[in-house]
Amino acid sequence: MDKNIQFTIRYALLVLLTGILLGCQSVPTIHSMQDQSAQFDEYQTFGFYPTLLPQGNEYDSLTFRYIKSAIKSEMLNHGYKYADEPDLWVNFNVNIKDKINITSAPSASLYYHYRRGYGVWGNYPIVDDRITQYTEGTLNIDLIDSSTKRLLWEGVAIGRVSENTYENLEDKINKAVALIFEKLPK
Repeated sequence: MDKNIQFTIRYALLVLLTGILLGCQSVPTIHSMQDQSAQFDEYQTFGFYPTLLPQGNEYDSLTFRYIKSAIKSEMLNHGYKYADEPDLWVNFNVNIKDKINITSAPSASLYYHYRRGYGVWGNYPIVDDRITQYTEGTLNIDLIDSSTKRLLWEGVAIGRVSENTYENLEDKINKAVALIFEKLPK
């Protein structure tokens, strides 16, 4: 078998396997930022930011209840107590948007032909563009000093959202929130 064809087949298999592995990635990317002057051991209690609580004829959606429950559980695990007049307010935001990813990769053509007078033609370099459309979800969790209204810490989870995400949503939210809270200073 021609060496160029062997190279092309190996390259195609490598690209295919990489795509499969990246496509199976279900763990969100986690980021956090904190106010370096904040002394987290001075805070004992937490509550949800007032605008997160349903007002008037608003309702509390299942997704928001799942997120609030997961956050409450993590805050309790970190030694904070829930209170109506808290030291810390917890705020969160969810953002979902459609994204497009364009990647370019070189590939070799399999064109091989002999033309009289010109010799052998073949293996012209070609650049293939791969366009992928996906949905990206972001969950931000903020801890705010309730007396100064100053942001002390922000944790962010960013990941792909698919139809599969909505199967057992509560469990997936719990895992994402737990990953975010791994970044909370002690």
